[in-house]
Amino acid sequence: MEQNYELSIKRLEQITALLEDGKLSIDESLKLFSEATEILSNCTKYLDSAEQKITSLIKGE
Repeated sequence: MEQNYELSIKRLEQITALLEDGKLSIDESLKLFSEATEILSNCTKYLDSAEQKITSLIKGE
């Protein structure tokens, strides 16, 4: 997942740049915004899982 996480972050950066550019139609912007929120949700889940694993390792579980 780490590589997918890194690719997801790069995609979020691309989407951010496109949205900030302001040259997209409203429909295109909404589609990209929706994609970004889904990617962000997946990244957050990945980071939460990683945090739990680290906590378990620290506690020796």
